[in-house]
Amino acid sequence: MSRNFDEILLDDERQAQRSRFAPAPLQAPARPIWNWEELNAKFRPRLIAAGVIRFGLSQDECEDAAQTVFLKVLAMNPRVRDPKAYLRAAFLNQCANLIDARERRRGRELEMTDHIAATYADPAPGRASTVSAVTSAYRQVDPKCREVIKAYCVDDMTLAETADRSGYSPKTVWKRIQVCLKRMRACLAS
Repeated sequence: MSRNFDEILLDDERQAQRSRFAPAPLQAPARPIWNWEELNAKFRPRLIAAGVIRFGLSQDECEDAAQTVFLKVLAMNPRVRDPKAYLRAAFLNQCANLIDARERRRGRELEMTDHIAATYADPAPGRASTVSAVTSAYRQVDPKCREVIKAYCVDDMTLAETADRSGYSPKTVWKRIQVCLKRMRACLAS
C-alpha cells in the first residue's frame, strides 16, 4: 500500500490535511502600538496648556512632566488601552506631585528661615554660656584626651592623621576619643 497522500486524497482533503500540520498564522496584537510622533503632536500642547492653566506651573515644568508621562506611555506601550486617558491622568498626577514637592520645599525653607532667624536674633547669651561649659569640661579631662580631641575635633584631622600625631594606633585613638567625649558629656550634664 502506498503512503503517498497525494494519490489517496482529493485536492480539498489534501489542503485540509496540510493545514492541520501547518504552523498557525500569527495574529495581530490585541491592542495597537502607539506612535510617539502622533501622541506627541496630538496631546502634548493640550497637556502643557492644562498644566499651566490648571496648576499654575511654568512652561518648563509642564514640559518636563509631559516628557516623563510620554516616556511612561512608551514603556507600557502594549498595555495602555486608551493613551489619551492614560496621558491625561498621569500628567495631572505628575503636576500634582510637582506642586506637593514645591510645597514641602517651601515648608522646609520656612522652618529653616525661622530657625536661622531665632539663632541669629540673640546668639551672644546662649553661645557664651555654651562655650564656657564646653571649655570647662575640656579642661577637666586629662591631657592625653585633650590632645586627641583637639586634633580630631578642633583641627579636623582624620583618624589616621590623629593616630600618627599622637603615636597610638587608630583603634586606640578612636577608643580614647569615645572615652574622652563620654567624660566631657558627664561634665556638661552635671
